[in-house]
Amino acid sequence: MKLKNILIRIMAIVAVVFTFLSCNDDFDSVGSEVIGDVNFEDKQYSAVPIAYSKKFERVRTSGLGIDQQGTAHSNLLGVYNDPIYGQSVYSILSQIQPSKLNPAFGTNAVLDSVIFSLPYFSTATGTTSVQVDNVTETATTYRLDSIYGNQPIKLSLYKSNYFLRDFDPESNERQVYYSDDVETNFGTEVEQTLLYTNNNLVPSAEEIIVTTETVTNGETTTKRERLTPRLRVEFPDDIKTLFSTLFLDKAGSVELSNLNNFRNYFRGIYIKAEPINNNGNLIYLNTRDAQITLHYSFDETSNDVTTRKDDKLDLNFANTFINSITTELDGTLNDNSPIADELKEENQDTINGESNLYLKGGDGSYAVIDLFGGNVTNENGEEENELSFLKRQDWLVNDASLKFYINQNEVTGGDTEPERIFIFNMETGTVLLDYLLDGSIDRDIPLVSGINHLGRISRDSDKNGEFYKIRITQYILNVLKGEIENAKLGLSVSQNVNIITSAIGDTPTTKNEIIPSSSIVSHEGTILYGNGVNVPESKRLKLDIFYTSSKEN
Repeated sequence: MKLKNILIRIMAIVAVVFTFLSCNDDFDSVGSEVIGDVNFEDKQYSAVPIAYSKKFERVRTSGLGIDQQGTAHSNLLGVYNDPIYGQSVYSILSQIQPSKLNPAFGTNAVLDSVIFSLPYFSTATGTTSVQVDNVTETATTYRLDSIYGNQPIKLSLYKSNYFLRDFDPESNERQVYYSDDVETNFGTEVEQTLLYTNNNLVPSAEEIIVTTETVTNGETTTKRERLTPRLRVEFPDDIKTLFSTLFLDKAGSVELSNLNNFRNYFRGIYIKAEPINNNGNLIYLNTRDAQITLHYSFDETSNDVTTRKDDKLDLNFANTFINSITTELDGTLNDNSPIADELKEENQDTINGESNLYLKGGDGSYAVIDLFGGNVTNENGEEENELSFLKRQDWLVNDASLKFYINQNEVTGGDTEPERIFIFNMETGTVLLDYLLDGSIDRDIPLVSGINHLGRISRDSDKNGEFYKIRITQYILNVLKGEIENAKLGLSVSQNVNIITSAIGDTPTTKNEIIPSSSIVSHEGTILYGNGVNVPESKRLKLDIFYTSSKEN
């Protein structure tokens, strides 16, 4: 009986599938005949958006770069020489938070060491077995990620004395800090106490081996630990004495009792980068992984027996992070350069558009795109607003995209070109619906995430960038149907398209312009062709709309 029922079900399924395939063949045939040959045809319409650039004087660098996984990838450290826009220097100011409040360090506590650790982003590439004192260990090789340049920088670590407020006393909202605050407003307070200097820092891909010895009841135990690549420093005795005074001597004090008191007591750490011979390297960091660790020992008595015990207190980088960005005037982009002159707001044609669009990360620049800012000649030979004209057409829009050609005459191609650019609603700072509907979003690999909407750079045979293609089909559909307003769009570079939060910046004439956080944490720049009359026709910015309409139209 069971076998019979199974056979009946199988036969029924086969019959349904066969019927569906037969109907599908008929439908395809009929659909092809009606749509393709009789009543409808596929066409293309090309609009010419109006586009120009805007330059920032400063941008907000606090609270940057939280991606869709809630992970901070927001801080840059080092020196970057852009072949178009000149040199930028990135430093970091951060608050510190202890791993435990009101710590009890124990009896006769002694600070044994103070360790600063700043991990790099890295990827394991292989493992090997090694013998160390007749013990087999697994050694790992790594490749550094997000490191740009290989020249040394000067790195200095300071205990800051500048108090970073959590809230703006005038608005009671979260305090905002900008890229120029450290240099312009904070002054020497961030460099109160020098903790460490490295005059020749080049990040290394070597794993770090840490050996610690523990003495218990007169017996010494040695422990070896292998860490991922990082800058790891043991502070000298004078700095160890300073931290002993700041922490061990303050056991039970109000300064260590709660976060508010602690943040006013220990106001932060400033990591300062400086170029060497006008060169350097740039590192992307998740500063939340950085910490200063206080290793200490103390007496513990049990059953009238006193032994020394070891413990630690971690001082984590937390809460408020600020990227200081200094753009050197002796770089390409200075007051006398043609690019700087073009980027002045009074020289940007916001009515007719510009021939070049200047995109630069950090406190750089972005482009404004007005998709339907002009008029067209309609079917009656009359001038009509382009958007009104398009809304009257009975079109089935199949695809809509913008292609931004790179001005190869103005840029240095290759690795210095940004892999991704990012489009957003300038009025709200939000992504377009096409982003939210993109099934290719990959939270683990930002480089290839969202390529259906935000296409990667297309390169020629010499690996020089040719163009970027951005598909905005759903956005155009909604605009033409009147479901959303035709807002001006912004175009920026992006280091990580998974970061969709917004920040603000000040241009020479406007405060609080919206800019994606992913642009601020990007370092590269490029120059794209706009819609100006001097642009070669084949390279001119266009909005290509592919649609289906009835032949009567």
